[in-house]
Amino acid sequence: MKKFKNYVGKKLAIVALSAVIISTTAGFSNPSMVTYAAETGKTGSGTEAGTGSSEDAVISSKDTDIMLTGVNAPAASYGTATTIGFVAKVKGEGYITSISPVVTAEFPFESDDAAYMVVEGDTSTKELKANYNFVVRQDVTTGYHAVGFQIEYVKDGNEFSVVKTVNVKLEGVPDTTASTEEPTTEAGPVSTPRVIVTGYDTDVDKVLAGDNFKLTLHLQNTSNRTAVSNMKVSMAAANGEFLPTSGSSTQFISSLGAGKTTDITIEMSALATLEPKPYVLTVTCNYEDGDANPFESVENISIPVYQEARIKISEVTVSPDMITVYNQGSVSFNINNLGKSTLSNVQARIEGNSLECEEAFVGNIAAGAAGYADVMITGTQATTDDGTVKLIITYEDSSGEECTYEEEITVFVMEESFDDEFYYEEMPEENPGMPLLAKLGIVLAVLVVLAIAVVVVIIIVVKNKKRKAAEEAEALEDEIDEDLLIDADKER
Repeated sequence: MKKFKNYVGKKLAIVALSAVIISTTAGFSNPSMVTYAAETGKTGSGTEAGTGSSEDAVISSKDTDIMLTGVNAPAASYGTATTIGFVAKVKGEGYITSISPVVTAEFPFESDDAAYMVVEGDTSTKELKANYNFVVRQDVTTGYHAVGFQIEYVKDGNEFSVVKTVNVKLEGVPDTTASTEEPTTEAGPVSTPRVIVTGYDTDVDKVLAGDNFKLTLHLQNTSNRTAVSNMKVSMAAANGEFLPTSGSSTQFISSLGAGKTTDITIEMSALATLEPKPYVLTVTCNYEDGDANPFESVENISIPVYQEARIKISEVTVSPDMITVYNQGSVSFNINNLGKSTLSNVQARIEGNSLECEEAFVGNIAAGAAGYADVMITGTQATTDDGTVKLIITYEDSSGEECTYEEEITVFVMEESFDDEFYYEEMPEENPGMPLLAKLGIVLAVLVVLAIAVVVVIIIVVKNKKRKAAEEAEALEDEIDEDLLIDADKER
């Protein structure tokens, strides 16, 4: 009998312990450290968040390209600081562009600067490390809280967005007041209505800095029992990156039924000075339930902004000035990047009917800088028109998309001709008749010079002979006169 009592006692203890464990954990979510939201590709200009159940989200996340490693999510208490850290990795070919927290009404931390911090990557980021230092809210409830992180990445040339959720165990303010009132039989609130942003669309493929665009938000009342009314939807960027083109950034919705969705559209302008990267736009929804109880929901969406590439060609030089058929020349010029984003993998070539070209690789050109290009060309036929050819620049913009810039320049190709003197000295074998004529000309010139010299010599000789004969005749006359005088003297 004693053994039977001990056996029954053990069974009752096990049942009681099980009941305690079940009642303790009944209000908590799944204690696994990391869960995943459904991954959605950004096709066109839209971004859609997953709208299925949590089970569907976990199933669809099995095919995601992003995984979290080294997750650090220690437990924390109300009013204290804690750090959530992890490393996001992209599988296969692709790169991560940014990581930002998903701040909603259920966000268990204070909405300070850390809650809106965006960790940015670039085209070479395969792994992106994120560390967020949060302060736990004073009104947090005890249990596991899901903290979502929106990860933007590019794979196979397409942009994607996925939300990864890290579950953090938090301890709220303990209830020190014991209720002495009799239990009431009045029913509590049916449900807390929550309005969330399920996604957004833009009327353009890319939001360019300095341009206007129409933003359409998709809103949903997640409550399946309670309708909301008197809803005010406000949109604001942290530093005024996006501003309404006219009117206000606030819109009004009279009512939204339980489980219903609605869209609002507003035309906005992106500041011209924005750098190419994602920017956070905060969407705040204030609304009431059927009993006029006020509620507020805060959502963040990330809008990537791109800078339009601006190129200017300067100092175009064609060397030599006249390119001949089958001979080479070069066209050199500067490529000036007047935009605010880097031009990657810049290449230059020239297309024309009278020439062939070797494509020149320039490399990357930073914003506000210039790149030098020297393109080698070969003449194929003489130019028969005004000599206009196309100078084509290809590059990749800040989004990795390949772009082309074209400009017209003038290059003339002439038929090959030979200068006479150059022809005599360099290629005498191609025209043997020309050197003979040249030699004959030289001989004739020499003969003429010799003839002139002979004539001059003859003239000089004749003059000398005449002068000498005159001198001799004068001397002879003097001698005769002297002899005559001598004879006369003798006769005397």
